[in-house]
Amino acid sequence: MIRRNTMQKQEILRAITGEGMHRTAEEVFQEVQKTDPAIGLATVYRNLNLMCQEGLIQKLGGEDSVTYDGNPKPHDHIRCIKCGKIMDAPSEYNAEMDAQLEQRTGMKVIRHTVIYQGVCTECLEKEEREEEKKDTWN
Repeated sequence: MIRRNTMQKQEILRAITGEGMHRTAEEVFQEVQKTDPAIGLATVYRNLNLMCQEGLIQKLGGEDSVTYDGNPKPHDHIRCIKCGKIMDAPSEYNAEMDAQLEQRTGMKVIRHTVIYQGVCTECLEKEEREEEKKDTWN
């Protein structure tokens, strides 16, 4: 089935693509509304899911929400356990893991996703400031 490349779809893709871009559907919606106030949230969700199926972007499931990644190439991520921010991990994608899993299971592995968990620098700095405030009051 041939899908139309509408202006809305182009705006949604523009809002999610870019180096290290990770956004929720609501964040994409807010960004696209700046240029197309008439767009609906359902349209954004529908197009994001179609773009995932077409391999233009990828969907990352989180504990409480889904984040869309504008980079469809296989790569790893790191997620802050405090604020939920997701970033590309500065590591090499290990395709050997795919081959090992194929040998063990007989399945054809397309790609894998590794999401490391940690605390981002902003949250660490916030924790330090809060600790300093506690020390000042004691």
